[in-house]
Amino acid sequence: MSEFTEVQPIDGLRFDSNGLMPCVMQDARDGTVLTLAWMNAEAFRKTLETGLVTFWSRSRKQLWVKGETSGNIMRVAELKLDCDGDALVARVLPEGPACHTGEADCFFKTVFKNKAVLSEIEDAPQAAQGWGAQLGALMDDVRTLLQERKDTLPEGSYSSYLFKKGINKILKKLGEEATETIVAAKSESRSDLVGEMCDLVFHLMVLMVEKEISFEDLRRVMDDRHRGDNEDETETATPEVKITRPAECEPLEARLFQQLEPGLHHDVTRALEVMYRAHAGQVRDEGTPYATHPLEVALIAVEDVKLREHDEVIAALLHDVLEDDMQTTPQELTDKFGEGVSGAVVLLTKMYKRDGSPKDMGLQRYYQGLRNAPGWVRAVKLCDRIHNLRTLDNSGRSKDRIDQYRKDTRANLLPLAASSMDQKLLRAGELLLQEIYK
Repeated sequence: MSEFTEVQPIDGLRFDSNGLMPCVMQDARDGTVLTLAWMNAEAFRKTLETGLVTFWSRSRKQLWVKGETSGNIMRVAELKLDCDGDALVARVLPEGPACHTGEADCFFKTVFKNKAVLSEIEDAPQAAQGWGAQLGALMDDVRTLLQERKDTLPEGSYSSYLFKKGINKILKKLGEEATETIVAAKSESRSDLVGEMCDLVFHLMVLMVEKEISFEDLRRVMDDRHRGDNEDETETATPEVKITRPAECEPLEARLFQQLEPGLHHDVTRALEVMYRAHAGQVRDEGTPYATHPLEVALIAVEDVKLREHDEVIAALLHDVLEDDMQTTPQELTDKFGEGVSGAVVLLTKMYKRDGSPKDMGLQRYYQGLRNAPGWVRAVKLCDRIHNLRTLDNSGRSKDRIDQYRKDTRANLLPLAASSMDQKLLRAGELLLQEIYK
């Protein structure tokens, strides 16, 4: 990077009238065009300083590091300036898919094909080598096609039919194919078994697209498990929670740890201990131990909204501890998990219950804080409300109270995502909207 700045100082770049310049990201390994975004002078300098692609968000009016919330960062190998000095190409090493949909790049929607020209390259050598690599390339193509089907829902397409019917239909078909695969495995016909396996894999890929799971998500977990097989068991095992917790929480815990990078396990375990202590003996309206609620909220955040960073996961687990336990303090959270977590939990807490402020004034302050909170904090709050809405029918509340709760949600929480360009916050808003109108 230093050689580049010596050849072309930053004041030689030509930004447009808004102080911006387009930057195309290209995979440095194979030349794939990944996506396009905008840099201003500050984003350019930050990219040089950190080695991570940094852009200027035109919607949020702030800097953002590619992958700062998803983990799919892009390390810069080379920055190239065009002949006019007003556009950049960033040759990068991506860690994960470039597109928020889970696709490897953002340019997966074909709008035109010239078959005559395409036919000239049909005999070109394939990048994939070996049967496994060729199957991987084919599956990637199929997933891209399924993503396109979900986006456009063309008539006459079987996958469009599944996406229109929704998650319950997709899961029903997946279960049927799993059963048929098991039956075929008990028979003597190898060809029948292979056919059923293909059907099972196809429907699993439909589920991946529906739930926004990418092959990179699978690769990361499988890679961690594979590497874990070759490491000392004591180094890779999830730390044991050193506090008694309700039996109902244990399967939720296990599910959560399966979704997280091993590097998060230690702090998540410490957060669980704080959470279990704060909610000890508390029970939800529907009769379940209260500690199941923050675990369910964290699972919605991690599995459905893809909030998987350190502060995001821990804040989801601890979002109610300050409100429900006066012995837990913001300073304790800062000491154990950092200011990002403690600040988020304060924003997620109706602090008037702790400081004695009048309720009306406290609620006004609470919602104002959420409106000004970072997008991921607002997304955690929406995940909290999503789980509350899902459990309303068993809460024992009257119909009038439930209707009022939904009305308050529409008025105060749904707008938190309405004007955002943050894809994870928008996803949380979509899930909340579904629950409101169930």
